Amino acid sequence: MIERRITFVLPEDGFASWKINRLKALSGMFRSVVVLLNITKWERANIEHPLQVMSLGSQEFDLCQIHIEGSDAELACMVFTNFISDQFTLVNTAHKSNQLTNITLLSNLPTFHLDFPLSYLHHHSDVDTKSAAFSIATKCITSSNPALICEQFTQREQTSSTAIGHGIALPHIMSEAIDIPSVSIVSLTEELDWNSPAQGDVSMIIAIALPHNASRDVLLAFTRLTRSLLDPDYCQLLRTSHEPQALKALLTHKLAQA
Repeated sequence: MIERRITFVLPEDGFASWKINRLKALSGMFRSVVVLLNITKWERANIEHPLQVMSLGSQEFDLCQIHIEGSDAELACMVFTNFISDQFTLVNTAHKSNQLTNITLLSNLPTFHLDFPLSYLHHHSDVDTKSAAFSIATKCITSSNPALICEQFTQREQTSSTAIGHGIALPHIMSEAIDIPSVSIVSLTEELDWNSPAQGDVSMIIAIALPHNASRDVLLAFTRLTRSLLDPDYCQLLRTSHEPQALKALLTHKLAQA
């Protein structure tokens, strides 16, 4: 089954009733199932049911996705993208990426605004060993001493496996060799054994490196993120996000949420 996603931010009028009705009309043109996910509220509704959509209580600056699944999802995604890019702040789809996604202006939205700098990198990899996957994740951390960072990550992994379940590993350190909070994501083609029978294999690595003297704002933001990774549905959303900018939006928004 084909699945496509559209990631966007709500404007001042949120989901005005006419927009909801228009989305329902567009959904009726296709065989695919179309679901709205309000990521900020962590609620979802079928686009075919306007009252359900209204009941989500969506507001300005909420981060949302439309998930389209079915045999004609590709065409439906193109049609929905045209409407959403006109009426909302588009972040990303497989067909069209907002030209502002990679520059400062989009980060000025409360949806993504952080009170600290963040280094973020994402990679797809077909490596088939834990050591190779771990090497990719750690070497892409921004640091004045990459060799030390790699050693510190290795030492942390030797203490206990950083697999946290739901297909995700979360290697994390605080280091004097880190100046800027850094996140390195590796999406794996095949699941890997992460030496944790209880938590299972891993298909995504989220490596986090924070400054040794990280501020309270940084610690609170990353605590929100790590707590969210206890939710299997949130982990599933991350692992099945195939668009790098959509994945970045999901993680940055979680860090930015008050």
